[in-house]
Amino acid sequence: IERYSKYISITEHVIVGSLALAALNILVQDGVSGLSRDFVRFLRKLPAVNSIIRLVLAGEVKGAMKLLANENGDKKAESDIGVIEIPEKSVSAEMIMSKLKYMYSTEKSRESGKGFAITYTSTSTMKELSESLGVAYELFSESTGSGNVAHEKLVADAWKIFMHTNAINPTAYHSLRRFETEVLSMCAWMLNGDAQVAGTLTSGGTESVLMAVKTYRDRARKLCPHITTPNMIAPTTIHPAFEKAAHYFGVEVIHIGLTDDYRVDVAAVAKAINSNTILLIGSAPQYCHGVVDPIEALSDLALSRGLPLHVDACFGGFMMPWLEKLGCKIPLWDFRVPGVTSISADIHKYGYCPRGASVVLYRNAELRAHQFFAYPSWPGGLFGSPAMAGSRPGGMIAAAWTAMVAMGQEGYMNIARDVLEVTQKIVKVVDATKGIRLVTRPDMTALAIMSDDPKVSILALADVMEGKGWQMERQQCPDSLHMSVVPLHKQSVDQLVIDLQEAVATVYAHPELTSQGTVGMYGMVAKIPDNTIVTDFIVGVFSSLYKRDSKPILD
Repeated sequence: IERYSKYISITEHVIVGSLALAALNILVQDGVSGLSRDFVRFLRKLPAVNSIIRLVLAGEVKGAMKLLANENGDKKAESDIGVIEIPEKSVSAEMIMSKLKYMYSTEKSRESGKGFAITYTSTSTMKELSESLGVAYELFSESTGSGNVAHEKLVADAWKIFMHTNAINPTAYHSLRRFETEVLSMCAWMLNGDAQVAGTLTSGGTESVLMAVKTYRDRARKLCPHITTPNMIAPTTIHPAFEKAAHYFGVEVIHIGLTDDYRVDVAAVAKAINSNTILLIGSAPQYCHGVVDPIEALSDLALSRGLPLHVDACFGGFMMPWLEKLGCKIPLWDFRVPGVTSISADIHKYGYCPRGASVVLYRNAELRAHQFFAYPSWPGGLFGSPAMAGSRPGGMIAAAWTAMVAMGQEGYMNIARDVLEVTQKIVKVVDATKGIRLVTRPDMTALAIMSDDPKVSILALADVMEGKGWQMERQQCPDSLHMSVVPLHKQSVDQLVIDLQEAVATVYAHPELTSQGTVGMYGMVAKIPDNTIVTDFIVGVFSSLYKRDSKPILD
């Protein structure tokens, strides 16, 4: 030790000198406040100090909640309360309206003119406007798809009551915060999560997906700062919202091919994982063909590699739980699978709520914390935001809560049973019709059909069906037609069976149809080897579609 004491002393002086120079540089550049900031940041890197800071912050958060949200300091932790189940039976419209009106009556400061910002319209001072907005909502809001007139009216009435509320600040309208947290809890229950599950209500599946990708990117930035070019691994059938998220947030998507049954190839996923991978993704089900990716196998892989796994159930999250209860054999995909760290699910699809309402749920609040955005330096005050949007329409939050308690477990089960029967009827006729077949056997109430004979162009079949009044969803790779079955199809399925068989016969009888209609356009696009040209084509079409008509509506 004595032999190296001289070198140890020199090293100590060099370290102290370097720290002093760094501190002096910060002092010159940023002043005393900058020096204090960086000193605290240095301290936070020390585990013991950071633990103390976290304890202090937890206490301050409790104090803030008591002050801002009228919560008592002895309030039970959410994990002690448990999750809220979707009511077993449908809650009556009378009971729901009574609760909605009472909740709105507690929001006195805004309607009495004692609040500032947040909302700029009100029911009391803009009665005629409110009535007009209500009429416009009923006319142009997309149907929930429930096929129930009373349900449609109820969720519309919920929206009307809260149309002038804004969830930009969760302390401004306490009722909206309660609606949202109960919706999230009911969704966690439905997806077999526990009280630790945390999430956010979003405007739709795309925002839910954006938030999930943003969350895992920011998590990687904190835990793995050496990753500068992050990637996520997903099937080719993953929803384009993930491509949008990757584009927005600077995350590469590594696309993985499918097995013969159109599910992601897990072995190929394993080979694709590298040191920059921050997330694995699977669908439950994937939209294109209605099948669930092997989530349990992806979970095993994610756990073995220390990676998070997001399940995109935006399409089927509100259908598959009820199909399973009806006895359908559906692969496990929800929070029962240990490696699943988050799930996205749309309420405005099979949850029978008006658009737009979706949830993104995480296995715990620690994961969700990476989703939140906070900015403490704005002169307008401390700013925080839970999701992509700032202002969030309170009417949609109230409508989402209303839809779920109005449906109840029994309502969801009854509709799922009807939709399943319709799906099975369509599958049966496809199996029995020469010239077409299923792309693959679906796990859910959605399917895709393709040609089973070179003489039958599936795209020509789509054109013939549209001539009969149907709106067909064309797909590629392979060419196919997608069908998402909804409650309203119960009244039209018999005609669908007739028209589908007649359309196939028409295509057989008229081979010239393979070069007419939309067949030519899709065929042209499929032959272009450079996708950037196709991208320019799509952008050009959108640009043309969004040109204003020459005659104003009010003329």
